[in-house]
Order: sequence, then structure tokens, then C-alpha cells
Amino acid sequence: MIEQLRLLIELQKLDTEILALHSKIDLMPDNLAASEAPLKKAEVSFENMKQGLAAQEKKKKDREHSIDEINDKINKLKQRSSEIKNNKEYQAHLKEIEKAEKDMKAAEGELLDAIEAIEKSSKQLAAEQARLAEERSKFDVVSKELDKAIALHKQDLKKLKNDRKKFTQKLEPDVYDKYIGIMKSRRGLAVVEAKNEICGGCNLHIPPQMFVELKHNNEIVLCPQCRRILYYCNSEAVSEESKGEGLKAKS
Repeated sequence: MIEQLRLLIELQKLDTEILALHSKIDLMPDNLAASEAPLKKAEVSFENMKQGLAAQEKKKKDREHSIDEINDKINKLKQRSSEIKNNKEYQAHLKEIEKAEKDMKAAEGELLDAIEAIEKSSKQLAAEQARLAEERSKFDVVSKELDKAIALHKQDLKKLKNDRKKFTQKLEPDVYDKYIGIMKSRRGLAVVEAKNEICGGCNLHIPPQMFVELKHNNEIVLCPQCRRILYYCNSEAVSEESKGEGLKAKS
């Protein structure tokens, strides 16, 4: 296999890993947003309960104010009782007092209802606040784990990019330019293996004669259909090359 083709194959492997890592990092915010959904729901629920409790407390204050007003009215009516001279006016006056007392009873009943509702809502709010704290704690854990994962992915990415430079420096400029052009037009897949006269990129047939020549791996061949760079993987040859690389490394 010619050196330029071998370099291209290794470069494609690196770029595939780099693109996969970029994709993982890009998806992290979406994963975080999905994990945040229960927390957002708990926040909305807590806020709604809080507002509901505030409304009930306002209603309680309104009822207390109404009771004070009715009580003043009853006291004033009773004070006027001694001033009434005839029976007809007195009967009307008694009815007015009776109505005010009924209004007082109704207002007191509404006040009791408001107090009970506040007690119940306060317990529910406390429980919801505990749930909110739990969801916030869970989200913080997930957020920290994602931050840690992103940091690790970025470390791996940095290493891969450094390794990538070693290959790009050895590639001939025109070969590298061709590779980059194919990468851009073929969504990050420029170098593919050919098997059984089929391109590993577009899965279309390669002409038999081209496939025979391709097996030698002694030149850069493009798929006639998708224009990707093709190579043929001879397992025995690859094994020998790997042994050779290992011996070089040891020496």
C-alpha cells in the first residue's frame, strides 16, 4: 500500500473519531435541557402553589376586614336602638341588626374556610418545596456529570487533533486538499473500504477491472459513483504492515 493512501486511511479514522466527539459535545446541552425538565416542572408547580397561598391569605385578610366592618356596624346599630321612638322603626331596626349578624356569621364561616385552606396549602407548599429541592439536587448532579464528561471529551478531542497534525504534515498538499474537498461534500466520509466490488460509501458496484487494480493499493482511486477515495483491505498485508510498524517502534 502506498504511503499516501495509508495516511489517508488513518486520517479518516481520526476524523471520524473527532466528528463523533464533536457531535457528543454538541448534544450535551440538549441532554442537560432534558434533565432540567423535571426541575422546571417542579419550579412552576411551586410558584403556582405559592401564588395560590398568597391569594388565600389575601382572602383571609379581606374576610377579617369584613368582620371588623360588620362588627362596627352591629355595635352602631345597637347603640341607636335606644333612640328609636316608634314600633315600626324599631322592627325595621331589629331586622337590620339581624341581617348584619347573619352577614357576620357568613363572613366568619368564610374566614374559617380560608384558614383551613391556608393550613392545607401551607403543608402542600412545604412538600412541593422539598420536591423542588430534591429535583434541583438531582439536576446539579447531572449538570456536574455532564460538565465532567464535556471536559473529558475536550481532552480526547485535543489529543486527536494533535495526532491529526502528524498525518496532515506527511500528506502531499494536493492529496490533502482532495481529501478535505471530499470530506466537505460527503458529510465527513472521504475514505472508504471496497469489498466484493462494492463501494463502502455509496454501496454501489465498482467496475470489475477497477476493482482488480484497486486491490494493489498502489494509487489513489476514486469511486466512479460517489467520488470517495477507495482502498482494498488485504488482511494478511495489513497484518504484515502492523508487524513492521511494531518493529520500527521497538527499534
